[in-house]
Amino acid sequence: MKKQPTHIEQLRQEILNSLKVVTEVNAPNIHERIQTKDGYRWVENEIMSMVLATGQAPAMCIPQIESEL
Repeated sequence: MKKQPTHIEQLRQEILNSLKVVTEVNAPNIHERIQTKDGYRWVENEIMSMVLATGQAPAMCIPQIESEL
């Protein structure tokens, strides 16, 4: 029987999907950060915190984080 993904795993997948469309043009600072493992984790943690605090979708958090960098 296949294991159901946890809420955290689902959120991490949604973040990954949202970050796959980040480019140097639409979010240059985030794009630069996610090129390294530590940078990706930092961005992922920022998005998770914002999702939990505001209830926004991960894709909606990216522009706000970009504007703060």
